[in-house]
Amino acid sequence: TPGVGPRDTLGVVQRCAVAMLLVCAGCRFSVHAVEGIGASDDLATTDSIDLAIVDPPDLGPGDLATGSPDLTPDPCGSPPPLAAGSVAAQCVIGSPPTIDGNLADWPLGQFATLSKSTAAQNSGTWGTAVPDDANASARFFVRWDLAYLYVAVAVTDDVRNTPVTGSSTAALTDNDAVEIFVDGQHDRGGAYGADDWQLIYSADTQRQAAQSSIVTFPSGTHEAWGGTSPAWTLEAAIPWSLLGGSAASAGRIVGFDLKLDDNDAGTMRDRDLILYYDAPNGGGSCQAPYCRTDAFGAVQLQGR
Repeated sequence: TPGVGPRDTLGVVQRCAVAMLLVCAGCRFSVHAVEGIGASDDLATTDSIDLAIVDPPDLGPGDLATGSPDLTPDPCGSPPPLAAGSVAAQCVIGSPPTIDGNLADWPLGQFATLSKSTAAQNSGTWGTAVPDDANASARFFVRWDLAYLYVAVAVTDDVRNTPVTGSSTAALTDNDAVEIFVDGQHDRGGAYGADDWQLIYSADTQRQAAQSSIVTFPSGTHEAWGGTSPAWTLEAAIPWSLLGGSAASAGRIVGFDLKLDDNDAGTMRDRDLILYYDAPNGGGSCQAPYCRTDAFGAVQLQGR
């Protein structure tokens, strides 16, 4: 081309080579010396360039070779403001916790407390309140992904007692235990329905389920115990298939409550702490969550 020097020609060739790299994934070609350009200007004379490293399988959505960016919305994105009175459940899509009883993969600094001062009910079978947090208290956190609602509980206790062996009539709630209450549709219907559960986890790794009476423990759940006695930890994964209602998504509200059972006497539970215990007035003689779902609090699915 008139007026175009060797180095200008070199620039044209370089741009052409880059264009070929973008449109010819998987090709194999050679670039040779351009006539009229000195050795110092030569483009890797006789060297072969293998483009296998950018074959289509290596290119994800949004890469130039596909021509279509990944516009799938993040299921964790844009949660609404946390509803009043709700516990925030952290989204962990893509990085769920390992259900092994070890809480090292949970944000321990963000755990909420269930203690003598925060419990809505702090009493016992004989009216003996929990004397202090060293005697019985817990910290807890809730997470979610598209498969499960995850709950972690770290229990502080000064005496470990689990005299009850589960059966169709014996209640594990008389052991040192954690009870998780969930209402999948958060309809606060009072009586337990198909999406409402009282899940009981004894400190000695027994488990039991009740919907006003003891029933078969639901399938699809995962749980693990940890810690050093008398203190202990619990991780539970509760599948959304058990909770019915709409699909898991940021903003969904699920009825939720926690109860900590403490057996110091060795014969039957003598103390307990209940997180919410807020059944409306006129709810009858029993307004606790093990009697009615409108006593549950709530968790709301939030973002990361």
